[in-house]
Amino acid sequence: MKNLFQRNPELKEIIAEIKSELLSISRPADEVILDDVDLRKTLKVSKRTMATYRSDGHIAYSQHGNGKIYYKLSDVLKFINDNRIDPGNLDLNIKL
Repeated sequence: MKNLFQRNPELKEIIAEIKSELLSISRPADEVILDDVDLRKTLKVSKRTMATYRSDGHIAYSQHGNGKIYYKLSDVLKFINDNRIDPGNLDLNIKL
């Protein structure tokens, strides 16, 4: 195995990246961090919509000195759950 890494040093880096990804998948939601771009892509919303969610206090976030915004996955899941609409509560007036 050691010989394999000596012949292909980039392989060791790839394995380290895979290990890192696997660790992030198995972390509790409170420890997974998303940045603003990742969350907007996941929720399929615009930059302005995310800014509105933040300014209206709908979703918790952290902002660092460089202006970059981060979210805990647990807060994102809470936001989604708080805005969940159960199918039984829909009052649809559909005329056939």
